[in-house]
Parts: sequence; structure tokens; C-alpha cells
Amino acid sequence: MRDYFIRRLLLIPPTLLGISIIVFSITRLAPGGPIERAIMEAQMASAGGELGSGGGSAVGGGSMAISDEQIQVLKEYYGLDKPIWQAYLIWLGKVAKGDFGDSFRYSEPVWDLIRERFPISLFYGITTLIITYSVCLPLGVIKAIKHRTHLDNWTSIVVFAGYAIPGYALGAILLLFFAARLEWFPMGGFTSYDFEDLSFFGKFVDLFHHGALPLI
Repeated sequence: MRDYFIRRLLLIPPTLLGISIIVFSITRLAPGGPIERAIMEAQMASAGGELGSGGGSAVGGGSMAISDEQIQVLKEYYGLDKPIWQAYLIWLGKVAKGDFGDSFRYSEPVWDLIRERFPISLFYGITTLIITYSVCLPLGVIKAIKHRTHLDNWTSIVVFAGYAIPGYALGAILLLFFAARLEWFPMGGFTSYDFEDLSFFGKFVDLFHHGALPLI
């Protein structure tokens, strides 16, 4: 058993390294990166300017709305002018120092975004863990004691049906029925706008009121 855990622990670093290589390569090769985003925003701004002024020309000529020099500057800024392996090593060195860079989408430091959203992930992670073990452990004991009985068969059907239903489909149904139609739960958000003004018990209730559907 000890050797098994040691082997599993030793597999963690190469696994994380392999995942980072795959994800980094996908973000580099997949369309819709920061350059395409900048071109699209420039084209939309140019089209809006033309509609507002009744004419005009795009920057850099044609429909690009952004010059080749500006594109090259953006590539250098985001490190897209380097080969994938070189850019990955630079990125890995920054990550080792705690520098996760800036988000392409939000134009903010990635670490600030992680820190801002970490309490929400922690809440759902811990709550899900508690609920899962609170249900699975007693259910496993009951199914072992009542093996091959009607209770064992019916609970197995419920469990397999739960695994068969995609999470996104169940989430959409729950939102449509319980949030949009019955209005028992909010459509979104982690807390209410007046969360800071609530009492301790009120905050507790508000958190689970907003988290009930995602946890289900």
C-alpha cells in the first residue's frame, strides 16, 4: 500500500506537466486567440465609425481594420511570435515564479482572477464533498446489507439514471422549471445584492438559496 501511494505521488508532477503542455498547445493553435480578438474588435469599431460618420476607411486599408505592424506588436506582446516550445518554456518559468500572466479575455492578472473566484470554488468543492460522502457512504452500507433486494435494485436504477443524465441538461431543466417558471431559486449569482447587510444566519440561508440548483 505504501509503495502504491508513493508511485501515485511520483506520477503527479509528470501528469501536471503533460496536461500543461497539452492545454498550452491548444490555446496556441486553436482559433479565437487574442490576435483574432483584437482584429474583430478593430473591425467592429471601424464598422461603427463608418456607420456613425457615413463613410471612412479602415486602419491599415481593406477590411483588416488593423495594420500588419500592429499585429506584429500584438504577437510580440503575447509571445505568439516565438515557437510553441520556446513560448512554453518562458511561460513555465514565469509560472514557477508565481507569475501567471494576464488574462486574454479580461485583460487582468490571472492570479487576481483566481483569487477572486477561489472562495466560490472552495464553497462548492467542500459542500459537494460533504453531500457526496453523506449520501454515498450510508447508501453503500445499506446496499451491501440489502443486497439483491428491491431496495438494492431500485437504488441502483436511480444511481445509473443519475449518471446517464448529462449535467448541463439537468441544469437547464432545473433552471427552467424551478428558477424561471416557479421562481423558487435565483437564475444566477453567488449571493444577493444585500448579502453584506444580512445576519450570519441570513447569509447562510442566502448562500444555499443560490447554491441549491448548482449543487443538485
